Amino acid sequence: MSNPIKINERPLGKIQIFIKPKDKLKEDSLIRRLLPKQIYREIVKNARQDGLMMASVYQSHSGFALNDKIRVAHPEYDNADLALCVELMDEKHKLEAFCLKNVALLKGRMIIYKAVEFWEING
Repeated sequence: MSNPIKINERPLGKIQIFIKPKDKLKEDSLIRRLLPKQIYREIVKNARQDGLMMASVYQSHSGFALNDKIRVAHPEYDNADLALCVELMDEKHKLEAFCLKNVALLKGRMIIYKAVEFWEING
C-alpha cells in the first residue's frame, strides 16, 4: 500500500526590517569610513552566522514609511532612499534573540513580526 502524501506543518515567525540602501555602519577606522559596510548586508551576514533559517532582501519600486515622502525607483536617479525589506524567518525565540543581539544594527528601524507556518510535504 502506498504512503499518502501529507503536509507536516510547524509554527514559525518572520520579521521584515525596512531599511534604506544608503544606511551604512558607523566605523572608527579610516579605512572602514572610506569603504563602509551596508547595514542590510550585515544583517543578512549575521543572520547566517546565527543559523537562522532564511534571510532575503527585497528592493521596493515605490513607497514610503512612517513620515517620509513617497519614493519611486527611476533608472536615471539615485535610489539610495528607496526602502529595502530584509526578511528573516525562524522560530520566534530565535528571531527575538537575533534582534536583541543586533540592537546596534536594528535600533530605530521599522520591524514587523508575523506568525507563519512552515509546510513540509512528505509522501
